[in-house]
Amino acid sequence: MATNDPNPFSPINADVSSGRVILGESERFDSANRPLLQPNEAAPDDYYQNNCIEVFDFVLAHHQALLPTELAGSLQQFLQADDGAQRLFARLLTRKGPIFFESRLDYREVGDTDQALDSLSNCGLITRSAPVPAEWLLNQLTKSDLLALFPVAGGSLRSASKDTLKTRILSRYPDRRICCVVAATQPWCTVGNPCHWRLVQLLYFGSSGKDWSAHIRRDLGHIRYEPVELSKSRFADRVSLLSYLEERELQHRIYRLDEYPQLLPALITAVEKAPNGELTKRLRQRNVLRLGKWCERQQALDDALKVYLNAEIPPARERRVRILHKQGEHEGSRALLADIAAQPQSATELIFSQRFGRRGQGYQPPVTIWPIENTPEHVEHYVLERLTAQGGWGVHSENAMVKTLTGLMYWDAVFAPEPGAFTNPFQAAPHDLMEHEFAAQRSGFLEQIEAKTDDELLEHLRTIERAKWGVANPLVNWSLLEAIPLQHWLDAVPLSWIRQLSHFLIRNLADYRKGFPDLFVFGADGVAELVEVKGPTDQLQPQQRAWFEVFANLHIRARVIKLKR
Repeated sequence: MATNDPNPFSPINADVSSGRVILGESERFDSANRPLLQPNEAAPDDYYQNNCIEVFDFVLAHHQALLPTELAGSLQQFLQADDGAQRLFARLLTRKGPIFFESRLDYREVGDTDQALDSLSNCGLITRSAPVPAEWLLNQLTKSDLLALFPVAGGSLRSASKDTLKTRILSRYPDRRICCVVAATQPWCTVGNPCHWRLVQLLYFGSSGKDWSAHIRRDLGHIRYEPVELSKSRFADRVSLLSYLEERELQHRIYRLDEYPQLLPALITAVEKAPNGELTKRLRQRNVLRLGKWCERQQALDDALKVYLNAEIPPARERRVRILHKQGEHEGSRALLADIAAQPQSATELIFSQRFGRRGQGYQPPVTIWPIENTPEHVEHYVLERLTAQGGWGVHSENAMVKTLTGLMYWDAVFAPEPGAFTNPFQAAPHDLMEHEFAAQRSGFLEQIEAKTDDELLEHLRTIERAKWGVANPLVNWSLLEAIPLQHWLDAVPLSWIRQLSHFLIRNLADYRKGFPDLFVFGADGVAELVEVKGPTDQLQPQQRAWFEVFANLHIRARVIKLKR
């Protein structure tokens, strides 16, 4: 929980669990050695144009064999267009759309907008005043526009809301008529083949969720990326790309099941078919889990069992055990539970096999009971203040501390130029960082770092922190190191802990990136400990128990403080 401390990043009781990132200098600068973009200042005339050229050149160079012929032709058409056309099209790609009223396309850098529109239309990159759903047009017009264009529909509704007026127009006029009326005074354009440009965005940014705004954030200096050697496409061929696109469509339909529950039978059939390509397989596993959970929420338990059979990752088997038990199929539930115990796929699966139906079983961490009269609003802050009342310091950092030290220690391994790891310049981490094979494929880098002497390792950590400050890395929380400088951590955390915890975490990121104790405390006696805080009604989660078992095996001091009324 967040602290109410007026200075939550003070050196003592700092709360950095929010994950806010403090960022350094931009990678791109202007002639005055400032970030290329400045807040409240216009971008250079060729800024958006150059971003598109960068993206399109990259896609043509790295994904040529995957591109539909028509899309490859469109990219070439853009690259051969004049500056005005390129600059206008670049602007259209960064706007929401899908329609753009031509009278509103007023960009200083474009120059002659009508000429640019003609050029883009002639080469097929845009379509002008093409038939579109009338509602799209009405949504972007003002109420005054609607009253002026459709006075009969307005009538007595002049004081009504725009939505009411829009509903009246749609009920009185066919879409074609509405389009004709609007086109006479407010012509519009649409980007040709929008699915093609979504594909370009996918091939360039990957499945990270980034879009054209990534350039802007970088060039404002909001984020920096580690320069890495880029690989070719993640897709082996066009078949694997098409398979992945189909899987994304399947994902979209699963998300819309609440609206269209009648899709369920077809979706169950779809997840039973074998996916094509490694990337598609990973997405399929997430889709299966999402579909299974939806079936459980709807109490469609037989369907959920059928769906979970197609999942190879946790918690699919755990969910099947719970469903079978709920249905009274105790023999099947026990048999599957025994399979999990014999070959657990994750730490949480092992804990589940030890504890399901056996309350109090499994690893039991040390627990200190603190009696209280009333439950504090922020239990972590309350415990931290008491633990440091006589001196020392502590921080509510949850997973940030161990991940940050691990990220610094293994920085070179995280950004190693492994084939297929980095495929676009806006990646903060390799594609496989959270996959089980990550460490095995970089064993040489890991072992080289671990072979350093204690003095070498300490200097390595300091050097990485100085050289990489602010560079995006999902393991490293720079706000943590701003709140508590690295040297403070190195003075407080035993180096053996750093070695052991980092060695363990980098090899088990898929299973252990969450669940670390709430607090790190460096007591007045010079002894460090990890503390998980539980309120009167809170219980340890399986992932938290798994971490405490790791601490016991590594002889790291850790306990649970339980507040009890």
